Amino acid sequence: MMIVIASVGVALVALIIYMLDRRSKEQPIEWDQAGKISLLSGLITSGVVFSTTADIPQTLENVKTTAESVQDMFVGTPSF
Repeated sequence: MMIVIASVGVALVALIIYMLDRRSKEQPIEWDQAGKISLLSGLITSGVVFSTTADIPQTLENVKTTAESVQDMFVGTPSF
């Protein structure tokens, strides 16, 4: 749920900043550009949030188990 909230929030902030920038330059708002900026900022944010909110202890345990299996293969006594 945090991914959705963060990505929508960042997309809205990016849209507001784009609109304020266009208004300050007295240029019309191009809605296709605004949509692209909002969509891409939301997608990038969701990717960053997804990659940074992993289950760290479980991931470390998986890496440790995999490393032990690889070491056993090189020693010649595989455990799998």
